[in-house]
Amino acid sequence: MNEKRILLAEDELVSATYLKDSLSAIGYKVTLASDGKQALEFYLDNPFPVVITDYEMPGLNGAELIQELKSEDNDPVIFMLTSHINPKLIVNVMKLGVYDYLVKPLEEQEISLKLKRAFEFYEMKRIETITKRERQLRLEGHLEWIQWKEKMAGVGEFNRLNQNLFESLKNSFCQGAGFGALVTLLKLVADTTVKEGNHYKIESDLMELIQINTGMAEKALKMFADIDLMVSSQMQFEEISCAELYQQLQIWLQDLKPLLDLKNQQILVSDLKPNHSKYKVSYNDFSLRTSFKEIITNACKFSESNSNITIVTNVEHNWFKCIVYNQPTANADRTYGIPLQYENLVFEPFYRLSKNVFDEYGTLDFGLGLSYVDSCFKKHEGKLSVHNVVDHSEWSDSPVTKVAFQFSLPVKKI
Repeated sequence: MNEKRILLAEDELVSATYLKDSLSAIGYKVTLASDGKQALEFYLDNPFPVVITDYEMPGLNGAELIQELKSEDNDPVIFMLTSHINPKLIVNVMKLGVYDYLVKPLEEQEISLKLKRAFEFYEMKRIETITKRERQLRLEGHLEWIQWKEKMAGVGEFNRLNQNLFESLKNSFCQGAGFGALVTLLKLVADTTVKEGNHYKIESDLMELIQINTGMAEKALKMFADIDLMVSSQMQFEEISCAELYQQLQIWLQDLKPLLDLKNQQILVSDLKPNHSKYKVSYNDFSLRTSFKEIITNACKFSESNSNITIVTNVEHNWFKCIVYNQPTANADRTYGIPLQYENLVFEPFYRLSKNVFDEYGTLDFGLGLSYVDSCFKKHEGKLSVHNVVDHSEWSDSPVTKVAFQFSLPVKKI
């Protein structure tokens, strides 16, 4: 765990200063709170992996602080600090759900060992939580069409007064909710269509919805066909130097200028490095060009207006690496970037982080674009990853969270 941050809640200044200095000396970054109330404010502002709290404090005491911290979704590893060794008190402390207790005066070797284990335990809990959340998200995606079927079952005759239901269905199609909704639409048409002689009369709004969905379905099926062709067929590769590939990326970017103009964005590309001319890659022009444009399009979609998208290329450890950095818009919960549990899911078919529709970008918004990219780089025996980075380069007190999308291709010496 790289972030060895500790929140210390202690109202005795001498004891608090001594403990903070001792912990800082062995490599921990300690934030000191003078009472339980201030400690809670610090934690809510920026959660800590480990919290050490005194038992007796004015205002919000240690037991009350622990109850508040345990109510959080990702509660920290908590130590109770006490000068008492009364067994009854220790038992009561452990019943609060703390990880361990520390008895004053503290021995440096003991607290060092306990903190090392505490951070390991926190990391294990964090990974377990992420794994459970990822499993839940996968299940929700798989059950999507069932949820739609249950929601729309028994609609019967189309009711013009039920406008909210119709708008919900329309929005869901436009947002690429899934092919399960297509079944619901066809059932709705069958239930509401009125036969007049040799013709059927269909509500105009329903017909518009059918037309919208037809176009979306055609795009989705074409994307499926492209992915299937890539996976099942023998792809043709050609060899070019990494310097030539760098030039190709520059050419492909020129075609994307209209997308940059939508939100007044700019693309900054790192300089060509001398070692680019010493290595070569095998690549398929069409699939790699399509994948690169998909990556940049996604960066444009989910970036702030008037922001820069930075592209850095390098050759190292037998790989040509290209990293695309973008400054993301805020998520619904006011966080920034991609949560850890989503880093692998974004490459799965139909999985979409955002429910927004980006009509102006002319993309499918069905969650298939990155699935194509993933298939492409597997065919190239390459690697893909997406994660958050904290950019401290801006002249600001607050570092900026950015999303880093990296793809790598194996290289050979020329």
